[in-house]
Amino acid sequence: MLGLIKMLPLIAVVGAGAYGYHTLEIGKRETAIAQLEKNNVVLKENSMRLETALETETASREQAENNLKVQLEAVGKLTEKNNSMQAEMEDYLSIFKRHDLTRLARAKPGMVEPRINNGTKKVFEQIEKDSEEVQNADIN
Repeated sequence: MLGLIKMLPLIAVVGAGAYGYHTLEIGKRETAIAQLEKNNVVLKENSMRLETALETETASREQAENNLKVQLEAVGKLTEKNNSMQAEMEDYLSIFKRHDLTRLARAKPGMVEPRINNGTKKVFEQIEKDSEEVQNADIN
């Protein structure tokens, strides 16, 4: 029993040391856990932001693809219209190439001159009409 009493201060010092070490380690772990929880909150916020940005980007990309499709269709229609106008122009130019209008106008001025004047008048009226449409489109 006397040996136990002599060992009691040593056991108390070792116990106090172990308790101090335990408290220090628990404090470190609690600090680490608190930091991990903060990181977890920040990561969840960032994840939500990234998901929102992804949704926005996806919607923007889909809108851009739809706009591209509409533009490609419009370009296709304009190309077809341009090709038909080009063919029509080539038909009219071929008529002029096949006929010698100068010789015909000298031989029969009463027949050629009114037709040319009427055609010129129609062309100028169409140009005026198209110009008014463009001007009105710019205003609206």
